[in-house]
Amino acid sequence: MKQQINASINLNSEVVSQNNVYYDFMSLLFFACYLLMDFLPDFKSIEIIGTQYFYISILNLIIALFIFKNPSFLNQSFILILKKSHLLKIYILFLLLSGISFFSTKNISLTVVSYIEILVVFIMFLNLFAILYNRLHLIFRISIIIGISVILQTVIELSDILKDSGFVINALANLKGNTGNVNIFAASLNIKIPFLLIGAIYYSNWKKWFLISSLFLATFTIFLISARAAYLGLFFEIILFIIFYLKLYSIKKETVLNVVYLLIPMLLAFLLANILFSFNKGSGRYESVGSRVVQIVNTNEASVSARLTYWDNALNIINKFPVTGVGLGNWKIESIPYEKTTIDEAYVSSHAHNDFLEIAAETGIFNGLVYLSLFIIVFFINMKTILNKSDSNNKIIALLALLILTGYFIDAFFNFPLYRPTMQLGFVLVLALTIANTIKIDGMVSTRESSGFSVGIIIICLITIYITFLTLKAYQLEYAIKYNKKEGQTSDDILRNLPQLPNVGIYSEPFYEHLAIAYFSEEKYENAKKYFYLSNKINPYLGVSNWYLHKIEKINGNFDTAYEYIKTAFYSRPRTTNFYLDALRMASIKKDTSEIFKIHELFTKYRSMPSNWKNTASALSISKYDNNKIIAFVNKGLKIYPIDTTLLNRKTRLIKRKESTSINNIFIDGLPAESAAKINYMLEAKKMGDAQQFEKAIVLYNKAFKENPEKVVILQDIAVCYYRLDNPQIAINYLKKIENNPSLNDGKTEYLLSGCYFKIKDKTNGCNYLNIAFNKKYPNTEQLLNQLCK
Repeated sequence: MKQQINASINLNSEVVSQNNVYYDFMSLLFFACYLLMDFLPDFKSIEIIGTQYFYISILNLIIALFIFKNPSFLNQSFILILKKSHLLKIYILFLLLSGISFFSTKNISLTVVSYIEILVVFIMFLNLFAILYNRLHLIFRISIIIGISVILQTVIELSDILKDSGFVINALANLKGNTGNVNIFAASLNIKIPFLLIGAIYYSNWKKWFLISSLFLATFTIFLISARAAYLGLFFEIILFIIFYLKLYSIKKETVLNVVYLLIPMLLAFLLANILFSFNKGSGRYESVGSRVVQIVNTNEASVSARLTYWDNALNIINKFPVTGVGLGNWKIESIPYEKTTIDEAYVSSHAHNDFLEIAAETGIFNGLVYLSLFIIVFFINMKTILNKSDSNNKIIALLALLILTGYFIDAFFNFPLYRPTMQLGFVLVLALTIANTIKIDGMVSTRESSGFSVGIIIICLITIYITFLTLKAYQLEYAIKYNKKEGQTSDDILRNLPQLPNVGIYSEPFYEHLAIAYFSEEKYENAKKYFYLSNKINPYLGVSNWYLHKIEKINGNFDTAYEYIKTAFYSRPRTTNFYLDALRMASIKKDTSEIFKIHELFTKYRSMPSNWKNTASALSISKYDNNKIIAFVNKGLKIYPIDTTLLNRKTRLIKRKESTSINNIFIDGLPAESAAKINYMLEAKKMGDAQQFEKAIVLYNKAFKENPEKVVILQDIAVCYYRLDNPQIAINYLKKIENNPSLNDGKTEYLLSGCYFKIKDKTNGCNYLNIAFNKKYPNTEQLLNQLCK
């Protein structure tokens, strides 16, 4: 096979100059440097992409400077080819149309960041094209480099599972490499598999077996991750490879043996993954490879249903803004109003989970079609090369590009590789290979034109380095605020490091909001109000700023204003528990029973739970609503949840008219009204918690527990206080004491434990306890499992 391929490759081995050998070496070195992005530390950035884009920007500049200093590195017809390529013209059109969204965007800082990331990828494409043009013979050496990269990635990740043999299934949720997400890790392996396939049929010595071993590890890891899009991508890559490989080289002993050599390790990987799932009694995502494949078409499955919802939201945005879109990078804000009825708490989608729909929603239908046309044109160009009478090397390069395109396109259809550097490497490789393999021009440009081109690229690189550095600093601040609280992030710290751009973090929270919350914690309420107002101007859809503003106004005694703020917060995100409970509290204080019923009906429409009827009954009691009508209301809840003990107890207490008249105590689950002193400890503890004075709350909760040792639920409240004080380990100690208590079987203890473990970045235990809470049907756990553990 190697002889067949080499027959059409003009290596000119007898006349290769020392200069060409040097340039070949530098080309391989530069390519390996791009692969290094998969091994970078995050440098305490909230997302690895911050580090990766900054790194690629620097690497782009280094390569551009090398080319500027070594003009003979480029083929003299390089720029002429770029000018002739229709594919490149469409790519540039996509860049231009994306740039036009600057004139229609609602948040220009997000558009700047996203556009710069697209530019970084474009420069990476130009550099890779310069590396590969007239050096396509390096593809097979590149396959060895990719094989090394894959082995390092998979061995490092798989070794983590062996370290935690007691929770292998839960450890799989952390099998994400350095990509930040298990699905992205699987997809990034998928786009490298074509190189392993092509290299394995090319080589016949130890390199062949090395690449086959790498193929085994890659497919085994993909099967363990259980990412459905990756399964689809792998399946179609293998089918297309076998069909076209046998077509190109005919069905004979050598080609059939090569196919068998490639299929055996993948079949072995499939069997071992299923054995591991079975041995560890995996369920759901990790039940078996077959059951996971079946879930692809199960629209009732949580993540499938979520994707369909995101796509529907994207279509609604496209319908509303068909020409301009909402602005490049603005999905994470402008999609929130469309998903407020489908996503619990303050979570957001961040992406549409379909790059084509997201681009159309952000930059308009036409640009979405332009972006899609890139893939269609690449597909037909490479199919034409494979099916026409091209030489065997052109065909094998076209097959390589087609296979990478297949893996990338499927991921782009179900996920969001457009803003993931590790996936963008595959995207630009497809374009570079396609153009380098199909366009040949004899000619040259002037030295002045060539130098001008290089200088232009260098200037763009400098701009991208500056913007990606600012973005990295912003992501590092967000990390410090969310995960590095032991060192403390005061309002002065945040104000001093407030980013120039982006003004919104990874999870759609304005940085002004983080600053305002810090001021609130420090009881600097006027400063907090100022920045909550600014936060609302940037992102008015999350409701968090209005929720805090309601707390400030309540502290200041402005109950009417507080009521308006909490209603605004609740109706902007009616699936958020805190907004719902506080809206009920304020409505009960205002004795607004019609609003209480309205709040109950809306929240219950989206999140029906027994506690809804208990909480609403409590609010109605505070409002002096007729006791008989409250009993009738509770009976409606009992028709839905006939054996729920909290509702049965509430009905009994209402009938016996032993309800306390205190405004706050009726919100406390299971607290007896036997002792005013005992009730007061709990009431005061809760007041301290509402005022963010958690140290005082802990003292009061401990007093309450001392007098009511049978009320182990108080230990949950103490754990929450320690969690809010950024002492998750102490919170874990309290929760461990009640982990298996039979009176607490609703999953809340495990839910809180998972949050504590996630806070200390122990995702193995975090996912383990989240799974337990899910199995106990604790609310909101399914969505969190999909977001954090898949």
